[in-house]
Amino acid sequence: MNLYSDKDSDYFSNARKDILPLLPLQRYANAHVLEIGCSRGHTLQWLKESGYCTQTTGVELYADVDVAQRKVDHFFKLDIEKSMPDLPTNSVDLLLCLDVLEHLTDPWTVVSHLTDLLTKDGALVVSLPNIRNYHVLFDLAFRGRFEYTTARIMDKTHLIFFTKSSAIALACSSGLQLFQVRATEVNRWQKKLLSKLGLEELIAKQCIVVANKT
Repeated sequence: MNLYSDKDSDYFSNARKDILPLLPLQRYANAHVLEIGCSRGHTLQWLKESGYCTQTTGVELYADVDVAQRKVDHFFKLDIEKSMPDLPTNSVDLLLCLDVLEHLTDPWTVVSHLTDLLTKDGALVVSLPNIRNYHVLFDLAFRGRFEYTTARIMDKTHLIFFTKSSAIALACSSGLQLFQVRATEVNRWQKKLLSKLGLEELIAKQCIVVANKT
């Protein structure tokens, strides 16, 4: 059964523009960007049209191949847990894994293999849903509910759940160095108040981690 057939079309169609503030723009002008789980290629298309990179490569198992191929320079339709894209080592400046690793059975091994593709100063950007969000904790602790949905944190296609600390550990598991981490969908006043209490993670729906290869 393909659980992805239940997804709304928007699930595969949105460019992840929220990652832009985290990208080291001054370092990777004219970059080669590889995205794992690129869906229909909208994020890669946006990065290239914005002048961030000159070469894009996408990997996706479930996307419409014809659509994806029109939006990226190179496209591989494959299961990343079974085979790697046919790319040279040290050829990728920026590696994107945006809301994809939680769908895998062994994301740590996948990250290890992908790290070999990064250039010396390359970077990995990982976005993962945050299971420590207060909505999930409240339902579990006070309602006894841990119910799956068709999207968001409790997406039924998620195989592994992450918090901020385990997201950082995954991104850095192959020797990469943490560059920065950001909680998403946290407004300014929430960040200012909760960060002082060490509780910002309770509001976050995702954690975005950037790690560098040195």
